[in-house]
Amino acid sequence: MIKRLVSLCLVVVVAWAAVADLSNSYRRLLPLEGGSNFRDLGGYRTADGKTVARGMLFRSGAMTGLTDVDMAYLDQFGIRTIVDLRSNEEIDLYPNHWASRSGIEVVNGDYSFASMISDDESADRSDMAELYPRLLSAIGGQIGTYFERALGEGAPMVVNCSAGQDRTGVVSALMLLLLGVPEPTVIEDYLLSTDFRRPVVEQGGVDLAEAARTNPFAALMLEFSKATPHPERPNPLVTPDGVPYLTFVIERIRDEYGSVEGYAEKALGIDGEDLAELRRKYLR
Repeated sequence: MIKRLVSLCLVVVVAWAAVADLSNSYRRLLPLEGGSNFRDLGGYRTADGKTVARGMLFRSGAMTGLTDVDMAYLDQFGIRTIVDLRSNEEIDLYPNHWASRSGIEVVNGDYSFASMISDDESADRSDMAELYPRLLSAIGGQIGTYFERALGEGAPMVVNCSAGQDRTGVVSALMLLLLGVPEPTVIEDYLLSTDFRRPVVEQGGVDLAEAARTNPFAALMLEFSKATPHPERPNPLVTPDGVPYLTFVIERIRDEYGSVEGYAEKALGIDGEDLAELRRKYLR
């Protein structure tokens, strides 16, 4: 009996140590050889003094470059769901091998990058004050899916796009704001993408010139790579006068819905009871 109790205690200690080691293996950005902008939304303090739980809500760029070591490390988190905000062309060009290998459920919007570009042909692409708020409608279905899975049994979960900064930045910001994290902190988290992105890793060694013949996203990436003198350094997510692009989304939400909570209720169907459940699940 004593030996069995000792053995059981050792198992508990080893399991606890493994969890502790995992939690201590990163501060915010996960230590991945082939990852880009893969980080934890947990650890932020809310206005009422609570903390967003770690190890539950993650955000990332494209994950096609993850190594076997990366995948083994990530498997320890028990990720259940990946909400992939990318278009069909992006997914075709940069598939998520980790999700396939580990049997993780991936949900996406099944939309065409080509049609998205066509819809925005009349837009001035330099005017981020106009382009960024359009993400609320462009990926509205995926935003709803993300919160549906977060309210259900989807966590631990990851949300991603190609760079993990624009579409993913908006969705992650909405989550943090609804959890009660102060807006300045949310904007600072958004801006971290400039520090944490690895554009060369995101390209995944793909022959863009060849892929561009049939893939419009590859064509855009090729054009961008030719026009970027330092591809290893992402451009800051601010206007020339220093205004974060995310600010334009928050302003649009306030203009149309009064508050982020109003947007959640009217656009996403998240009522007060759902909001309380969201905070119960992800705040400590």
